[in-house]
Amino acid sequence: MGSELSQLLQQEARAEKDKALADGRARAEEMVAGARRDAEETLAAGRRRLETERGQAAARAASTASLRAAALILAAKDEAIRGVFQQAEASLRASVDDPARWPAILRGLLREAARGVSGTRVVVEVAPPDAEATRAAAGELGLDVDVREATGVRDGVRLASPDGRAVVENMIPGRLARARRELVSRVAEVLWGA
Repeated sequence: MGSELSQLLQQEARAEKDKALADGRARAEEMVAGARRDAEETLAAGRRRLETERGQAAARAASTASLRAAALILAAKDEAIRGVFQQAEASLRASVDDPARWPAILRGLLREAARGVSGTRVVVEVAPPDAEATRAAAGELGLDVDVREATGVRDGVRLASPDGRAVVENMIPGRLARARRELVSRVAEVLWGA
């Protein structure tokens, strides 16, 4: 009986040991499987974060490139518009310097300016070289003017009422500056359709 009891105890001990080993293995496998799931989830989250960051970086780079391209295009358009007005100024300068054309232009400037000043006799200030042509133009236009030479007047006329309250300037540089402000968008539309 002692040996049967001993065998029975050994069998129960082995069964307990086998059961404890099986339980331990099952728990270890569950722990490994859980750790794998956690690792895979962490890895997937890291991949998603990296993809998001890469997409954001690409979007920022594309946006920066678009802004730079737009700035270059704007600078090129501004330069082209500036070139158009420089050509216009050069053409006007050639007209001013042309002794055959300038008297007629000066007469037109005088006629336009005279519309803005009322009074019987007006004072017309012109550059010294234009005094004689201005007197002739005033006579042709039937204007009663007192022509005075003024070094501050260039490429045009300055008219003033006898009391000096009303002054009208009609000079090529001023007209060109006003035309530029008024026409810059129209020039852009002609050049690029927008």
